Amino acid sequence: MTDFHWITLSLGLALVGGVWGYNSWQEWRFKKRAADAFAKSHPDVLLDTPKNMVRQGETGMRFEPSLDEPAPVLGSANNAPETVDLSENIALAVAVLDPSLDYIAEVHPGEPVDFAVVPQIEVGKRVKVLGLNEGDEWELIRPGQRYNELRVGLQLVDRQGPVSEAQMVRFCEALSSFAASEGGVATFPRREDKLHVAKELDAFCVEVDMQIGLNVVSSRAPFPINRVAAMAEAAGLVLEADGVFHARSESGKTLFSLADRHHRPIDALDDTPSITILLDVPRVAGGEQAFDRIADLAQQMALTLGGDLVDDDNRSLKPADLAAIRKQLVGIYARMDDRGIPAGGVAALRLFA
Repeated sequence: MTDFHWITLSLGLALVGGVWGYNSWQEWRFKKRAADAFAKSHPDVLLDTPKNMVRQGETGMRFEPSLDEPAPVLGSANNAPETVDLSENIALAVAVLDPSLDYIAEVHPGEPVDFAVVPQIEVGKRVKVLGLNEGDEWELIRPGQRYNELRVGLQLVDRQGPVSEAQMVRFCEALSSFAASEGGVATFPRREDKLHVAKELDAFCVEVDMQIGLNVVSSRAPFPINRVAAMAEAAGLVLEADGVFHARSESGKTLFSLADRHHRPIDALDDTPSITILLDVPRVAGGEQAFDRIADLAQQMALTLGGDLVDDDNRSLKPADLAAIRKQLVGIYARMDDRGIPAGGVAALRLFA
């Protein structure tokens, strides 16, 4: 080959390398923007409602920390986010629909569709719909608007467990029928892949899904409710409409609660033989500090009211036990952070609801 050919080849390779490098940089920039947006707190009517622990259909079940060291949980490469086009409204799109949490279908109607004709799909899992409006922007669909395209997400996991194949099939059938009725088509990811992701994600959620309940039990006469209420209010808790005292963050989210141990509304009682202070671990950001508050409050109430501090099996809890629980709590938060699902964040509030 002549020098000219070598120079031409070198320039061609340099050009290809430059294009590849630019595309890689663009992909990295997109993922970073998505990650930043995902970490922000976005409002969702489903997220701001505290839920009781419900997993595998066992209503009221509470997973409490063990005083033994937890076994390590191995991560998986299957939870890597998929690359999707989220348009300029990336913060909204990532907050509402996330490929690592949702089975996302795309609906391409023959003509723009009105909000009123978009079906409500009920399959036993959270379903959210984004629409590409006539201003070429993605938004949560709303009355009075028309949409050129739709993205519909079926949440893969919640405290009821992973999405089932039957639920996913019903979801696909409903959207396919709707798309056909509008002279268009619906496209879907591979069901088998997403069902595998759902099972793996649910297995992780089971490992970190914990509610810490510290119980103060009367050793003699029941506790007068007015004394319980006075101590709760002095600690900054507020009695709310559900008959439970809540400690809330500056943004209004529940940090922990104080309730009658037998789930009776406190404002309907004159006294109670026992109370529970409860921390819903994966739903609370900064849970270590919240745990310190409930541990201090529980010990103070036990001392002042003349009760015993115990776990749900009525085993006495000493300061060393509380320290061991806190250590396990720190480990759970670290695992959630490593997974990219920080406690109290948008993803955690969705998964543990």
